[in-house]
Amino acid sequence: MTQLKPVIERVPFGDHFDYPADLPLTPYEQDRRELLARYSHFARERGHEITGYLIQPPGSEEQLVVELFNATTSQLVVTCATLQRDNGGVGGVWYAIGTLADLARFLPPHVRSVLVLPAEPDDDLGGLFALRSITPVWPVDDSIAFTNPQQQARINDPLIYPNGEPSL
Repeated sequence: MTQLKPVIERVPFGDHFDYPADLPLTPYEQDRRELLARYSHFARERGHEITGYLIQPPGSEEQLVVELFNATTSQLVVTCATLQRDNGGVGGVWYAIGTLADLARFLPPHVRSVLVLPAEPDDDLGGLFALRSITPVWPVDDSIAFTNPQQQARINDPLIYPNGEPSL
């Protein structure tokens, strides 16, 4: 009998990765996993519940892996260890966007897509993320913190005083 619905299994974060277990880790994959671990630590420090999922699409033998899902904020999180669109076939922004689109098909429509990057994207990539309804986030210096375009806009906005400038 053909499977009509996806089979979705919740699994602990860090138990499954979207990378073949029988292959040695590439430098890109090592960097990506470090970024994934750093972001999960950031979210957990804020009291967020982090988990993963295994998804068996209907009629497919392949199992899809959601490495990180923030259950507190309903965010599907994918990491990309480069700002290059195509990283020589080893991953890149295009691959990460495709991964988000593929996985999001099996999750409720209110789930938000988050792409964790190693640094702030340029305006062109930012426009691509906005077009695809993806929130990019990146680390702040060497701290545990991460930021996103909305937080950066608040930081860069000049202070507005409704009653005029305060006296010194």
